[in-house]
Amino acid sequence: MHLVSNARRTILIGLLLGTGTLLTFWPQTGHDFITYDDSFYLTENPRVQQGLSWDSVAWAFRSGEAGNWHPLTWLSHMLDVQLFGLNPGGHHLTSLLLHAANAVLLFLLLQRMTGAAWRSAFVAALFALHPLHVQSVAWAAERKDVLSAFFFMLTLGAYARYAEKSEVRNPKSEGNPKTESRMASDEGGRNNAECGTQGSASRITFHVSRFTFHPSIFYLLSLLFFALGLMSKPMLVTVPFVLLLLDYWPICRLGFKTQDTRLKNLVHLLLEKLPFFALSVASCTVTLWAQSGGGAVVPVAVLALPQRLANAIVAYAGYLEKLFWPAHLAVLYPLGGELPIEALLLSALVLTLVTGGVIWSLGTRPYLGVGWFWYLGMLVPVIGLVQVGVQRMADRYTYLPLIGAFMILAWEIPEWLDKWRWGRRALAVAAGLVLAACVVVTHRDLSYWKDSELLFGHALEITPANYIALDNYGRALLKQGKLPEAIQSFAAAVALQPDLDASRCGLGTALQQQGKYEEAADQFVHVLKLQPDHVVALIQLGIVRGRQGKLEEAADLFSRALRLRPDDAGAHNNLGNVLVLQGKYQEAARQFEEIVRLNPNHSAALNNLALTCKKLGRTDEAIAHYRAALRLQPDSLESLNNLAWTLAAHPDARFRNGTEAVELATRACELTKYQNPIPLATLAAAYAETGHFQEAVSFAERALEASQRPAGALANRLLAMLEAFRAGRAYHAD
Repeated sequence: MHLVSNARRTILIGLLLGTGTLLTFWPQTGHDFITYDDSFYLTENPRVQQGLSWDSVAWAFRSGEAGNWHPLTWLSHMLDVQLFGLNPGGHHLTSLLLHAANAVLLFLLLQRMTGAAWRSAFVAALFALHPLHVQSVAWAAERKDVLSAFFFMLTLGAYARYAEKSEVRNPKSEGNPKTESRMASDEGGRNNAECGTQGSASRITFHVSRFTFHPSIFYLLSLLFFALGLMSKPMLVTVPFVLLLLDYWPICRLGFKTQDTRLKNLVHLLLEKLPFFALSVASCTVTLWAQSGGGAVVPVAVLALPQRLANAIVAYAGYLEKLFWPAHLAVLYPLGGELPIEALLLSALVLTLVTGGVIWSLGTRPYLGVGWFWYLGMLVPVIGLVQVGVQRMADRYTYLPLIGAFMILAWEIPEWLDKWRWGRRALAVAAGLVLAACVVVTHRDLSYWKDSELLFGHALEITPANYIALDNYGRALLKQGKLPEAIQSFAAAVALQPDLDASRCGLGTALQQQGKYEEAADQFVHVLKLQPDHVVALIQLGIVRGRQGKLEEAADLFSRALRLRPDDAGAHNNLGNVLVLQGKYQEAARQFEEIVRLNPNHSAALNNLALTCKKLGRTDEAIAHYRAALRLQPDSLESLNNLAWTLAAHPDARFRNGTEAVELATRACELTKYQNPIPLATLAAAYAETGHFQEAVSFAERALEASQRPAGALANRLLAMLEAFRAGRAYHAD
């Protein structure tokens, strides 16, 4: 009965963990993508936008794009695109489900290894709900965190099962129901065999001095899951060391009968981990190749080793501070100038004292050593000794390392409170309050991730001199058409980093949209002087030259960009538009066809291809392309209007369909609130095609009133249309 009761308790805790995690993070399913890295991974990545295919799978395994080799992460994004398209809610839901699964798996893993259900549940709940983990879950581009963590949990779970199978148990406890029941029910684990010289809180296991290694299915599964985890995020390279920590506690495979026993078992345990170490070395090698090739690794000449060490010490202490007081969290904490000597000395003192205390207590409380060195060790790849990127520290880096700190809290604090009369009740109340506080703060911090403007506006409140936040804030404002504010944000970023190409390109784009073409061109030219092969600057300068009527120069700039990046849809699209303006319709069509080949879901390219086909007299193809564009983007104003006009006014009666034209043009007018003269004119032509000339005259007159150029080409066409409608004739023209 007791075992059945424990099973029910496990199921109940697992359900509570999963449900609580989903409810806490559910608002993120209504959030948008953000401008920072989501473009590399999703919104501007043509490979990912193709979804799953043999070609995209092959690309995922050979690509070092975004400065990483993580093929499974690419494949997970492609699968989401296959399922949800570019609807951000679906992508956020996948990350949330993985996070909830990770929390439940962590609970099951710790409970199995320690027998301590409530302590394991508290660790898993902190992992699930702590505000420091918002970044890993809410940021679509950080899929690699939650995906690699999923395989991390499976790796440890399979290893724990293997370790159980490889042990030689005391025959006196084997199969003894009373002993097994006591093991399962002892929350603190005080009946457990000694991992240290004076007892500990670990699971009951009796060891002999002989250690044998028999690879089993669980060992091979652990190795497989580890490989999959490395292919999701290479930060898992420290897993072999985590396994050795678990061998010490709570699995207790080291043995403590004699010094010879410990040494012999340690050698065997190290040999057992050799395949894991080999995978770690291979992953490190590939990762350095990918990051160096992507220019992500900061050279020692730029950031000296003493500076890296100082930053690492302060970061270690900083993460602990945020663990206990998760305030002022930001998407990025940029590298700054010299660290204050007081912060460095205080951080070093804290780390030294904690490490010394942990080592002193290893014999009596081994969980302290395991938790502390878990925290220190798992942060090594991202602590800045090999500096990747421009961040001083990042909340997402704590996703797995903080499990070690959570374990210390869950096992050490009860040891203190159990000495008091009301200790257990106080412990339960305190745990509930801590988790409730985590939910409140996590919910607040999650709200900042709703969109880029909120996220980077909040980041600038915390880190005002953050040029990355300024750049992304500018991009968010630019996307919303807030040009003066965007220009101000980009200019502030450029003032902090004069050669920051992204901000100069953003500033140039905003100026170009204001019609300040020469000022915009100056920004792009500045970037190209420093980086002649900067594709974005080439494309944007080409757009400016096109707006200035310098079509030959624009075509040359787009062609240069395509030689550097042949699969850039933006360059193909802009070159196609220039060729259309030059009357080179056949060449333009080839550009648009190439975009559709690269990305069949590119609605703008389909619309442009349709326009070009119509110019070439291929009207049936044009109509098919318009329909394809509308299937992808039903509210595309341009595609709605162009198809409606073709169906209403084409000179060849074979292609006309007045009834459908009325439906399409009505939708276009609704989208523009009947204020745009172009869809109003199209609706007038559509009504005339159906024989409703009174409505046709009414909408043509409204279009003429809405026209800002009463003497322009549109006005002349509207006057001709009105003359035909009043005479009871439809209007047919290309």
